[in-house]
Amino acid sequence: MVELGRRFRDRVALALFLLPTVYLVTFFVFPVASVLLGLKDFDWGLLFSPFYFNLEPVGKMIEIRSFGPRTFVIVKGVDVGVVLNSLINSALVTLFATLIGASVAVLTALFDFPGRRVFIFLASLPLLVAPFVNAYVVKLLYGFNLQGNTISFLLKSLGFDVVVGFTKLAGVTLAQTLAFFPIVYINTLAAIMAIDASLIEQARNLGARGFTVVRKVVLPLAMPGILAGATLVYILSLEDVGAPIVFNFKNLVSYQVYEFFQEFTSIGGVGAAAALCVIMLVASLVPLAVVKKYLSLRYYAKLSRGAPRPFERMRLGRVGMAAAYLLVLPVLVAAAAPQLGVFVLAFSERWVGALPQGFTLGNFEIIFSKPGVFRGIVNSLTYAAMAVPLIAVLGFSAAYTVARETVRGAGALDLLSTAPLAVPGLVVAFGYFIFLHSVAPGSPLDPLTLPAAVLVIAYVARKMPFTVRAVFTGLLQTPKEMEEVAESLGATRGTVLRKVVLPLTKRSLLAGLLLSSIYVLSEVSVSVTIGALGGDVVDPNHAGPITFVIMRLIQAPAFGGGAQPQAVAAAMASILMLIEALVLFVATNRLARRGQSLISV
Repeated sequence: MVELGRRFRDRVALALFLLPTVYLVTFFVFPVASVLLGLKDFDWGLLFSPFYFNLEPVGKMIEIRSFGPRTFVIVKGVDVGVVLNSLINSALVTLFATLIGASVAVLTALFDFPGRRVFIFLASLPLLVAPFVNAYVVKLLYGFNLQGNTISFLLKSLGFDVVVGFTKLAGVTLAQTLAFFPIVYINTLAAIMAIDASLIEQARNLGARGFTVVRKVVLPLAMPGILAGATLVYILSLEDVGAPIVFNFKNLVSYQVYEFFQEFTSIGGVGAAAALCVIMLVASLVPLAVVKKYLSLRYYAKLSRGAPRPFERMRLGRVGMAAAYLLVLPVLVAAAAPQLGVFVLAFSERWVGALPQGFTLGNFEIIFSKPGVFRGIVNSLTYAAMAVPLIAVLGFSAAYTVARETVRGAGALDLLSTAPLAVPGLVVAFGYFIFLHSVAPGSPLDPLTLPAAVLVIAYVARKMPFTVRAVFTGLLQTPKEMEEVAESLGATRGTVLRKVVLPLTKRSLLAGLLLSSIYVLSEVSVSVTIGALGGDVVDPNHAGPITFVIMRLIQAPAFGGGAQPQAVAAAMASILMLIEALVLFVATNRLARRGQSLISV
């Protein structure tokens, strides 16, 4: 400890380093490492059974059936076992999401054309997260069921008597692609907006036009943003449980780990769950390491710092207009439809089949009249109120240490404070269960005793990176000389932080806290696993947050009072989406001026 203290200028600097480091090591590194403890006495040979790895695909990718005058086109996907299903699905989702997100970002950032703002609005709308309900509406719009779906209803009204529907693994892939492509879009857009305008202008002056500028100048310079978004999409797809639950496709790693928290024996006990978590962790970290290595070996021309000078957008030609309106726009409409459908469902009496039925405000009344449902809102707000102050202190401490302290430990803290973004939430949840239940059984830190405390701890560790990156950016744009002047006039380090640093970085800190808070409220993986340990929604004193209640409503076959439980879930999700919209509007106004993406690695 004495040797460590010598590395820092004073006790305040040492405290700023130790606070986030000790917290993250204790409540992130140890839990994730503890996943390995669950492998004790586990027979790895079980994972090579056809249930997990099946090299002989089961089922058909697409089935076409005819009943009388109607033709049914059922897109299913094949089943190749739990592990291979997850890897293939995540790869496909990443590919499709990257193609869509990068294309829309290039189109809206570089070109000027009629309706450009409509494209931006449609691409940004899926950023409003509606856990589980979004996938449920995707199923209503595009999924296959005997009652029909909306897209088939529209086709029939146009004279095409054909029923098209996605189900099983194909349904999961579709729902995740439509939900996650904005992550690539927003990262690519931020990378493009940070490009020095003179580089594009020089290419145009040398005769390059349209697609040539995009291919030879913009895409290479925007590659860090594209790869960052693609990597996050891959990780989120791998850990997502919402789409598999809604489409009732259990042969995925995420669903199997989720089921462990429901029964503790559903997939062969702790050993099988731990093995799947290890596979998920390795499958997430290897692509991340490859991407970082690739970027480190690439040389990128100078990118402007701070607020880059905007470049003049190019006119979109006839071919580009045709591609934009005939290819890109339909995809954006299809992606935005589920978000709009959430609000439609929230005000509907029920939605079974192609179209919603009736108009009602009763779904919102039920939220506040049913104790078990309203408890989810109270729990989430309580957890956020407890987590955000801790995120503020720890996030600011980590960002300041990384930005200002030139010591060996600062680099490790920088990596540690960003790592939670790269580790699937289900791995973290399982790690908390193994670690805390082992070291503190029966105590308030035991997930089986007080899951609420564990949820707050997990939220702080998992959502801190958003605040760290925002404050770090603000500190980079704050001259260090101002702190040195204050210190030369006799101000202590605490006084400098309180009267110089905090006032200059408060906007960045606020933007980061807003992002962290909204991701706390909409967090899924830890919420539906650890949260499930605190009772079900029938218990008015359960510990589950909003997303846990929404999941249970989506799964419920019926609800008291004749209301459709999925419509009540949509009402809760619509409230959450409105809060997200407000928070994202305030936060992005600050971050966008810095050319910083909302979500990056």
